[in-house]
Amino acid sequence: MLKKTAVIVAHRKAGYLEENIKFLKKRGFEIITAVDEPDEDCLHITEKYGIKTCFSQKRRGKWKALNDAVCFAEGDYILFVDSDTKLIELDSGDLKRLEEFDAVEIRKEINGSNFLERLIGIDYFNMYLTSRLASIFQSCLSINGAAFIIRKDVLRKLEGFRKKINEDTDLGIRLGLGGYRVGVGGIAITRAPTDIKEWFIQRERWSLGGAEVIIENFREITKKPRLWLPYLFMFYPAIVGMFAGIIFDRYALKLLYLILPFLSLPPKLLSILMLSVFEFHTATNLFSILISFSIWSTTIIILSKKTHSSIDLSLLPIYYFFYSPLWTMLCLIAVARVFVTKLKGNSINLKDWVV
Repeated sequence: MLKKTAVIVAHRKAGYLEENIKFLKKRGFEIITAVDEPDEDCLHITEKYGIKTCFSQKRRGKWKALNDAVCFAEGDYILFVDSDTKLIELDSGDLKRLEEFDAVEIRKEINGSNFLERLIGIDYFNMYLTSRLASIFQSCLSINGAAFIIRKDVLRKLEGFRKKINEDTDLGIRLGLGGYRVGVGGIAITRAPTDIKEWFIQRERWSLGGAEVIIENFREITKKPRLWLPYLFMFYPAIVGMFAGIIFDRYALKLLYLILPFLSLPPKLLSILMLSVFEFHTATNLFSILISFSIWSTTIIILSKKTHSSIDLSLLPIYYFFYSPLWTMLCLIAVARVFVTKLKGNSINLKDWVV
């Protein structure tokens, strides 16, 4: 029988530390806590339950904290969970998946109720669907480090976590490029940003960290479309809309804007002709975008019903036309920033984040 180890990671605050310890003890896990700059609650909880500890009075960076904790792990497979994430479902079937897969992504859900949190809930549902698709295609492009399981021997073959902003994205890409299989199972509730300022801070980190590892592995990734195709349609639907607009665009119509004003025709007739060109051009682009949205939203609605998801379907138009494009633009900007930074030979620095 395979031995089980859980590593709970925290920075300062305990979060769901005690709830996760109780949850994991009932399921026979060896538990290790990796905490940087621990507060009194963290120290009290670990002493109360006699948990193996891997503390640091200074912030090491998450990748380092994870690697330090793994050194103490005795299990054949390791569950990693952040202290702001609460495990609520993890049965024997989920654990048995490691006989079929090398790692298992745990489904995350948002328990918030305000407008932004409900939008982020759609985000996390898309992450779940993306992971399911990737599992079907026997691929992996990313792991959400808030909660996942991996075989210890696989983690060792990959030489553990690397010094990256997104150590989880980096690990996921290496799993995918290495031909390892990643499944999906279990359920956890995780905390989401509650205001737009906090959201921008989180997404800047995610986008820069993701861009860093994508650029580093770009050639290998492009050679394996099954690694990234599942992500485009589900996680970045705005990109599909952008490409649809380009495909259905009529560049000849744009040339008419330059040609028509110089024709020897009555101004009224020319104005009507130019208006007709404008309306046709607008309708064509709008049609392609609406078709893209209809396909995506229909897919989301059907899959949310099948998976018994509680996402707010009324927010799908806002997500598609505003939230997703904003997130997509942040990612594109991050790619440019990281590319320029790498060319200059500089390192990427983030406020309030240690690598």
